[in-house]
Amino acid sequence: MRLLAVLFLSFTASVAQAVVIDFEEFSVGDSAPSAFDPLVSKGFNIWSAETPAPTPMSIITGTNGTNALGGSISGPGQDGFGYKVSISIELQNGAAFAVHGFDLESSTDPDGFVTIRGYLAAGGIADLSDPVGTGDWLLLDRIEFETEGNQWGPGFASLELDNFTATVVPVPAAVWLFGSALVGLGWVRRRKTA
Repeated sequence: MRLLAVLFLSFTASVAQAVVIDFEEFSVGDSAPSAFDPLVSKGFNIWSAETPAPTPMSIITGTNGTNALGGSISGPGQDGFGYKVSISIELQNGAAFAVHGFDLESSTDPDGFVTIRGYLAAGGIADLSDPVGTGDWLLLDRIEFETEGNQWGPGFASLELDNFTATVVPVPAAVWLFGSALVGLGWVRRRKTA
């Protein structure tokens, strides 16, 4: 009976709940201690950087009037291609997660671009052409957002992330099936010895 109670509590504890990282627990101006340290929010590591100088982005007042993670970089010269702003998100425990939504604002000089890359928990690069919350968005171990300046003009890039919504991918159903089989075997064994 105790084993059944433990399995039930484990199951109910692992039911996925959506986590929304809205950066409201931080103050405007807060940033990671360095480009090599993440911001930590609700069990997620959030890495951010502006290059060529790898300085971390900071908490800003976003376009919707609430806190957001944002940064921008610009530089002179004819080759702005190397001016980037990037954000990378992963769970602290390395588990897989599903992405259900986010608010992303970006501006670059003409012909600049934004790239979103997902890395699958099973390995490889995700195909994120499906709507957010479907397909490969549901089994990631890391996601990256990056914007880069125009390669033909002065470099300028800015990026702002808010309301990142994700859930931890629950333990596969096969584990629960195996656990219930063990409970059943224990029950049968107990009945035979009684």
